[in-house]
Amino acid sequence: MVKILSYEDFQTVPVVDMGEMTPYLQVSESDGKSFPLPGEAYHFMRLDLSLALIRHPAHTFFLRVSQETLGSEGFLTGNITIADRQATPRHRDIIVAYFEGSFIVCRLLMKEEQISIQTDEETLMLEPDMEFAIWGVVKDMLIPR
Repeated sequence: MVKILSYEDFQTVPVVDMGEMTPYLQVSESDGKSFPLPGEAYHFMRLDLSLALIRHPAHTFFLRVSQETLGSEGFLTGNITIADRQATPRHRDIIVAYFEGSFIVCRLLMKEEQISIQTDEETLMLEPDMEFAIWGVVKDMLIPR
């Protein structure tokens, strides 16, 4: 089962200038999500990670990995991939594909006229009668705590 996450699942994070950091700057104990302002001298801005990680917001989705088809490359159960549906798939790209009735994360191999997909277990040459569609090119991966 694949769970697609929305942008609302990710929050903005604080950015602190290195020159303003002190050994006393800590995450607040009360909610665990915000930095306290120990004095008026500290100025924080919020960084929206989606702006830094996502090139095509309307065509990008987050996908929680539920099968370790590429576990050897770090795509482990629970990790979240960022997939772009507008990106052009290229040889050796990691993709999210709909293959024979289910979604998988795999490597795309394109040599001349032959297209294959590769997992940790096997490399499959795609035949015209196989059910296959590329849903997005994986651009990054987030590893939840």
